Amino acid sequence: MDYQFLAATGLYALAAILITYHQLRESSHHSIVVWWLVAVGWVVQCIPILKQMVAFGGVIPVNLAASLEWSALVMGLFYLVGWRLRRQEARSAAVLLLPLMTMTLGASLFISSSAPEVRTVTAPLLIAHLVLSLLAYGLFSIAAVFAMMDALQEHALKSKHLGVLFNVLPPLNALETTLFFMVRMGFALLTLSILSGTLYSFQQSGVYFSLTHKVVFTWATWLVFGTLLVGRHFQGWRGRRAYRFTLWGYLMLALAFLGVKFVKEILLHIN
Repeated sequence: MDYQFLAATGLYALAAILITYHQLRESSHHSIVVWWLVAVGWVVQCIPILKQMVAFGGVIPVNLAASLEWSALVMGLFYLVGWRLRRQEARSAAVLLLPLMTMTLGASLFISSSAPEVRTVTAPLLIAHLVLSLLAYGLFSIAAVFAMMDALQEHALKSKHLGVLFNVLPPLNALETTLFFMVRMGFALLTLSILSGTLYSFQQSGVYFSLTHKVVFTWATWLVFGTLLVGRHFQGWRGRRAYRFTLWGYLMLALAFLGVKFVKEILLHIN
């Protein structure tokens, strides 16, 4: 399985190099090649995960390495779909998104667990919670990419240093429109994820939630993005405030989704 993940990582890395090279040359001629590289890598990565789920009757690992694998898989899915819907924005986002996918999946190859934590995924509420959480994380990852591009765009305009990178970025209005679309969709999915997780917790233990680090960071994420959307609706927030809120919200989500497991497994060595 590790060899298949290694192959997928290599395909993502090749796609990242190719899209960056052609974007810097302001050429979209080979973007379809990049799309197919990511598509093949995505399938290569997906097959062993599905085989494991089928072989063990829905039992999947939920450790840090598995979370990184699923994160890369979801980001790849959104890229593949997004490229078919809005190619210009997808090509620009890919300059940052594909390296992020490569590093995410690559990092999982260096993390091992002698007794990985597993979970049986058969309860409908749990399935809904996990799927919604992954989709929300994927959307917010892409929103963070657009926020970084927004920051680079704004810095280039204010400093009047319009280098090569400036030419590969979409117009500022298009960036912010896409950014807030991603944030709205991600916020809706995160809300549903929290709701389904709360109901599943009550179903299993009779309490709606336990005050854990993951829960605290998740609610912090929800509050940050909720505040951003309220500010956007009533005060027209944009620019620096928009991308800062987005990046802070994504940091909170990354701490909830990956950070807690990193501390537990890597720093404290608790499986």
